[in-house]
Amino acid sequence: MAVELKWGSYTWIPVLGMSGAIGTAILLLSWHWMGPHWHEHWYVPLLGYYVVLSICQDHFFEPEWGPSLKGLSRQWVSISGAVLLYHVNGFIMNGIVGIPGSLLMPGHFIFIVLGFFFFGWDDIFFNGALTKWIPIDALKAFFWYGVIWVLWYVLFAMPGGLSSALTDFHATRYFWFLASFQWVIMMELMTAINWKDFIDEIDFPNDYVRGGSLMAFALVAGFSIATFCHFIVATVVPMTPMSPTPAQQWHHVLYMGTYPLIPIIIFGLYTNHLNSIADVKKRVGARTGALMSMVVVQYLIFRFIIAPSHIFGDHPWYHHFDLVFNFTISIIALTHHWFSKRWGFIEITDD
Repeated sequence: MAVELKWGSYTWIPVLGMSGAIGTAILLLSWHWMGPHWHEHWYVPLLGYYVVLSICQDHFFEPEWGPSLKGLSRQWVSISGAVLLYHVNGFIMNGIVGIPGSLLMPGHFIFIVLGFFFFGWDDIFFNGALTKWIPIDALKAFFWYGVIWVLWYVLFAMPGGLSSALTDFHATRYFWFLASFQWVIMMELMTAINWKDFIDEIDFPNDYVRGGSLMAFALVAGFSIATFCHFIVATVVPMTPMSPTPAQQWHHVLYMGTYPLIPIIIFGLYTNHLNSIADVKKRVGARTGALMSMVVVQYLIFRFIIAPSHIFGDHPWYHHFDLVFNFTISIIALTHHWFSKRWGFIEITDD
């Protein structure tokens, strides 16, 4: 048996239409109906935890069934789990660690970004070698949850650390790390979806060397791209009458790091992914070039068409609605692949 996209490489069109329509409706309800305060203090962090738990489910609690709407139950697990995790983590941050209430939201966001990366880190980079000593997948999830807490404390809370939230919070360093690490996460996603063909042909001595090499590349590439984006933001993009602070500039670089999400997921999972190119190096190179073009086009469309329409309210250019827009629409398509195995968009053949 084989799996084929129902409309070949045009399958991305109905998928983008579905994800775009559902995602836009959710965002309009959140911003206009529930209100900006609810949106910023509830929807955004809950969206982040929803994504974290969806990644966790995919790597440690993967469903056994094939294309089926039974996977919608997994959506409920991620949604309800996000609410629970938001409250549990908030209690730990404030009630146990002692993070002041004004810094709880930044604390949530750095935990979320670390969750994006580390719940898939072992599988994607090391082929699961780092936790092969743990016999139960559920325990692996709890292990990485603990690792994330340790890193969260070092990077966010620890006095004298990167952000030093418990003493003198350093907003610029905080957003520098958040923005740069978001681009590292994009390298991880590219590794999992777009570069996998090429990476699988490399003869690594073992999975530890494989993971270390891929991790080093992701860090160097991610931080380098973030630095380049910051250069553009700080020197090339026209400033508004009230120029953004250095922290706000890095905040925008974080937002820029969400633009690859929709192209990577839609192009990688709902097209033939340029598989007609026989040579793997040329195929992966063509994919990368196509994705870079899509990212630039999408950024320009949002910046000069969607944002000026004020459909999601009026925001300064360096703090638009683009982060939640990109995450909401892309995660609908991605979780449909993870939980429902692209039901409705594929056909099972006898070949």
